[in-house]
Amino acid sequence: MRKPEQSLDPGFNFFNWLVGLAVLGLVLFSAGQTGFSPQAFLEAGNLKAMGRFAAGLWPPETSPDFLKNSFKLIVETLEISVIGTALAICFAFPLSVLATRVRGEEFSRQAQGWVPWLLRWITYYGARSVLNLFRGIPELLWALIFVVAVGLGPFPGVLALAAHSTGILGKLYAELFESVDQRLVETTRATGAGELAVLLFTRLPLSLPVFLSYTLFRWECNMRAATVLGFVGAGGIGTQLIISMKLFAYNEVMTLVAEIFALVVLVDLAGQFLRTRILDAPSPIPADNALRRLVRCLPKV
Repeated sequence: MRKPEQSLDPGFNFFNWLVGLAVLGLVLFSAGQTGFSPQAFLEAGNLKAMGRFAAGLWPPETSPDFLKNSFKLIVETLEISVIGTALAICFAFPLSVLATRVRGEEFSRQAQGWVPWLLRWITYYGARSVLNLFRGIPELLWALIFVVAVGLGPFPGVLALAAHSTGILGKLYAELFESVDQRLVETTRATGAGELAVLLFTRLPLSLPVFLSYTLFRWECNMRAATVLGFVGAGGIGTQLIISMKLFAYNEVMTLVAEIFALVVLVDLAGQFLRTRILDAPSPIPADNALRRLVRCLPKV
């Protein structure tokens, strides 16, 4: 019995091959332009330099004065990451609300007319532009800007992390709110809720697990970023790290790297603990009748 022939789409397959070849060509071209060469590790001069560096790492520096000073800088690094992330959340959340594309039949009926449409267009693209600006400038460049503005120390480091993380978290939050099931959004609107109530009782609770994961992961990223802000005078453990590197005190570098690694592990454990405690708590979403009473008290915005 003859088997039915499988239908093939040559155009689709050709397009996939074309895209794959284009990506491969881009990778190879970039490797050539950047001088990528694994053989560089095997060159005699490089092997000798890496050997001197590895030999200088041991034994780590354990003098009481150095450990005391590095511990203070580690605590300062943690404080920079905490304050920077907290400020970023405060700025990113309202910007993400403005940068969320609101859709749906009920909302379209409420936003009829060119004035509401123009106002929504300005707020949406304006918030997106601000987030793009904050996100587009790296932390080190922000740190240089704020060092010039407010001087040396941990304060410009806090501002640098807050500015860059505002752009990142704002974009992530907005995309989370947009990805909520539209049917649930329309169901909440059917109770008479405005967009503020939809955000508080539908978008935010349904995206809370990923919302927390992104926020805690960004805190961990900020903690690592804070370790290098000291390279430009923005406080933290990076100040001592760059000094030790310039003085070829590799044993001090080993101690500092070990402390940074321990701090990363502690931050990761703290994030897991917070995520578990919050997500395992009783659901903050009220019952249907309570929801109807609450949404009537909120402005329909």
